[in-house]
Amino acid sequence: MPANRAPAPSYTRTIASEMEPFLSDIQGDHGLSTNTITSYRCDLRTAALSIDKPLETISICEVQLFLDSRHEQPGTTNRRIASLGRFFRWAVERGYCLYNPLNQIGGRYHTEHRPQPIVGESERHALDAAIATASQPYRLIFTLLREIGVRTDEVLNLNVGDVILEPGREVLLVQDTKRDSKRVVVLTSDVMPRSLRGLRSWLRDLGSDQSPDAPLFCSSRGNRASYDTLHRRWVLVCKAAHLTDMVDGKEQPRYTLHHLRYTAATELIAFYPEQVVRRILGHRDPRSTRRYAEIARKGLLPAHGRKHRAS
Repeated sequence: MPANRAPAPSYTRTIASEMEPFLSDIQGDHGLSTNTITSYRCDLRTAALSIDKPLETISICEVQLFLDSRHEQPGTTNRRIASLGRFFRWAVERGYCLYNPLNQIGGRYHTEHRPQPIVGESERHALDAAIATASQPYRLIFTLLREIGVRTDEVLNLNVGDVILEPGREVLLVQDTKRDSKRVVVLTSDVMPRSLRGLRSWLRDLGSDQSPDAPLFCSSRGNRASYDTLHRRWVLVCKAAHLTDMVDGKEQPRYTLHHLRYTAATELIAFYPEQVVRRILGHRDPRSTRRYAEIARKGLLPAHGRKHRAS
């Protein structure tokens, strides 16, 4: 069927209805990794909740409104644009819609990247205390984000086999979402004590019969824990820590999940050489890591902050 003519479908095709056929096709055709497919699924599922219309009626303005309503970092928005763009190209090729609305939507541009760690010591302590009271698996997820500084989607994509806790070889095998490859993050008891204790306890609770390919963190439904659910839990943590502000009459978290990465990175740079921190964070550009060193040199985050948390 010609790609420039939309047929009259026998049923309504939506993002939600065509998501799994699309993912099946691209995984089979391109051999994409499970983590990449999971990332596509997350983006499409999020879009489907906001844009529940027949594919052939979805407009550029509706997609733009969805992206703007998320108030996300440019990198996250650009990933959603890429996921939706690929989905709509696939839909156009099959005659499910006439055009790809993402062709008219440009990516977001980063301003000069300036990490914004949580500077106030009292706020960091309040946040740590609130994280400690969160229910599992979210308590451990937040702990890994707060203490190691890995990216949110990297933590959510961890499998059981990615955690190695042999004596003298405690590491995480992190799927680098920027490079589609895995990097080794060494876990040390001096600066990552809560993460190590939490992971050991979590693996014991899961049991030794778990498949190495099983998700490390699952929701109450047994599916891999999602970003949207994690964000809802994050809102509760910020409320418990009294770190919320009123914005346009609504209570919103003062900090995002990415602030945990900023804060962890600034603390790590006080203990490790830049090259080590760069590997932990998965930075391609050494200048990204160097900015945290500049923050540490200015004394914006006390070097003793991690010692208090580790005790």
